[in-house]
Amino acid sequence: MRVSPIALVPICFLVASTSLQIGRATTADPGQLELLAPHFAKILQIAAADPALAVAIVPDAWIDSLVAGALAVESEVAVRPPPSDPPQQWPIGPWPTAVSLAGAIGAVDVGSVVALYRELKPRLAVRCRQLGASLASCDRAMRVSGSVLSSRAVLARASDGSVSPITPTQRELARLGVPVVTALRDQIQLLGIALWGPAWIPES
Repeated sequence: MRVSPIALVPICFLVASTSLQIGRATTADPGQLELLAPHFAKILQIAAADPALAVAIVPDAWIDSLVAGALAVESEVAVRPPPSDPPQQWPIGPWPTAVSLAGAIGAVDVGSVVALYRELKPRLAVRCRQLGASLASCDRAMRVSGSVLSSRAVLARASDGSVSPITPTQRELARLGVPVVTALRDQIQLLGIALWGPAWIPES
């Protein structure tokens, strides 16, 4: 089962869950999601009270996946998709339906995600350098990824099969359905404003 590289990020960082091993070549194992989701949720719970402690228990591999996924999404080019895609197969990990995944995304405490991300920046800078990028370029990649994931183009594809140009990640995300796309869009908008201000969406 393929899951979008960044349906991976929000589904781990935003679901208190994003995907789990981010990267375009990643195939998400439902069993792996079952194991990882509670760990993400626990980290966000800790972040609400003690962000520094939460950051200390985030594995380097998760940070690397987050960075690699964001950089990959930032570099994607929008192309005209086919009229339709195969329907998403459920369950995905612990979520039996699109509605249940959307509910999990909507229940995430954005404040905890913001606190975790801010506290994570020193470690993020180290991992970015090791991947050949600066913290500034990684931070921009995060903003661009948010813009890509919350784009109206994703909702249009999910709701009425729009064939307007979209990126591979947007196309995969749209397959998760309108409830997931809408919940993720709402949360990303709140997260982006909290982290980067009202004008957080990068210029295209």
